[in-house]
Amino acid sequence: MIKNLYIQNFVLIDELNLDFTSGFSAFTGETGAGKSILIDAISLLKAERASASLVMKGKEKAIVEGTFDLSHDAHACRMLQEAGFDSDHDVTFTRDIAANGKSTARIDHRIVTLALLKDVLANEIDIHGQRDNAYLLNTSLHIHLLDRFLQDDAQLQKVMQAWDAWKALETEKEQALSDTYNENDLEYFRYEIQEIEEADLKEGEEEELEAKEKQYHAIQDSFEKLNQIFTLYDDSVSNNLYDMRKWISALPGDDQHLDEIQNQFSDAYYSMTDALESLRQMKDEMDMSEDDINAMEERLFTIQKLKRKYGHDIPAILAKKDELQKQVDRFEHRQEFLEEINAKIRKAKQAYDKEDHILHDIRLKGIPYLNAQVNARLKELMLPNARFQVEMITGTPTNIGSDHVQFMVAMNAGEDLKPLAKTASGGELARLMLGLKVIFTHLQGIETVIFDEIDTGVSGKVAGSIGKEMKALSNDCQVFAVTHLAPVAAWADRQYLVAKHVKNDVTRTTVSLLDEAQRIDQLALIASGSLSDASRQAAKELLERSHA
Repeated sequence: MIKNLYIQNFVLIDELNLDFTSGFSAFTGETGAGKSILIDAISLLKAERASASLVMKGKEKAIVEGTFDLSHDAHACRMLQEAGFDSDHDVTFTRDIAANGKSTARIDHRIVTLALLKDVLANEIDIHGQRDNAYLLNTSLHIHLLDRFLQDDAQLQKVMQAWDAWKALETEKEQALSDTYNENDLEYFRYEIQEIEEADLKEGEEEELEAKEKQYHAIQDSFEKLNQIFTLYDDSVSNNLYDMRKWISALPGDDQHLDEIQNQFSDAYYSMTDALESLRQMKDEMDMSEDDINAMEERLFTIQKLKRKYGHDIPAILAKKDELQKQVDRFEHRQEFLEEINAKIRKAKQAYDKEDHILHDIRLKGIPYLNAQVNARLKELMLPNARFQVEMITGTPTNIGSDHVQFMVAMNAGEDLKPLAKTASGGELARLMLGLKVIFTHLQGIETVIFDEIDTGVSGKVAGSIGKEMKALSNDCQVFAVTHLAPVAAWADRQYLVAKHVKNDVTRTTVSLLDEAQRIDQLALIASGSLSDASRQAAKELLERSHA
């Protein structure tokens, strides 16, 4: 959700710094006061296109900066981690727009692409206006929304796995049918297979040889010094050190301090002799003959040659051999191969059909529950004659099943159901979308929903019902609403006043959080256009009813 919004030199706003919390926030003000400027600013953080017209006249650049709490957005956190960011809670997103129209995007003050900005905030903000063109009107997403509502992830995963297995076999068959080799091609394939097989490669072999070669060269560099060490020890140190240990051990006396000295010297003697023995063993192990060295280097050369021809490492080379063998087998035993793979494809298709049928039944049984919930919401929004229905038909199989889903709606009694994207007037569609969003927003994982004057053209009970639904939605996500109706604004947890001021022939827009008394005055002005005792009392009662 949005925790802070900072705006500077943006259209009519000199400077604005707003802190937000969860819940429902309403933005009210006279027509033309600049309420849409806030929406435009937040849209920039969603990677919308910037232009020079957004920069305040006479200023070098405009700044829009939003700080988001991403702790509940797994997608955003994953995208940030993949891009090298450490933060997964409060993250700041910035758009700078220069006077020439060029813009810069930043995440936590590091310059990023607009594409990354858009990807990270994909699930954070949904801006909903009179004619919503977002996810609810995208017919291809309707089946995904249905599945999220039904929470059928486990069965959906089984269908996807069965689809992948089926399609992989069909791809293999198509590849086999498209292969056209002559006898010379096959002979060359056989030669390549034989070349790899004769090399008798083992996984991990190259790394082992390279480590041994590196270690050998390191020891070789020290060989002369090692020989000097062993000569010195054998000729001058070993016997004298042995005699010293024997003489010190034979010193008479019961002194405790002497005992400690004798033990220390004995330990040092054995430690030194053990260390020299380990050093000899290491030298002996690496004291390879010239034939051994040549064999090692020749083996590494063979591996490098095969890597250049067949793959970047030994597993890739072995995989290439298997691929070549398959190509030869397919050609030499073409009819047998086709019969075998056709049998596998039939079996895989049967497995897909089985899982698809189970998923179809889950969807079929769940659709009435979704219909009932949406239609109940429509009645709450004073659309008593509106009908919502999920239409599902069986069609071409896909990785999410053979069902094809479309949301259908009729706004008036006696009307036929029509696709959601092709029905309803602006105001009715906006209310319909609001009802759908109450159900789908938390399933979609959206953190902040912004409503831009979707209550235009309604009044009275309808307006109150819209405010009530927005309040219900705010239980699942942060809600902002730009509204000109008191019954909507009264349901908000907080109310902001957007006002336009003219001073010295210069127009500026301000946004301020209202206290309770100021809020009652603004509700009174919105509802009646006056600040009489009666209008204030009516506004107070409206606010109290909405928060009862």
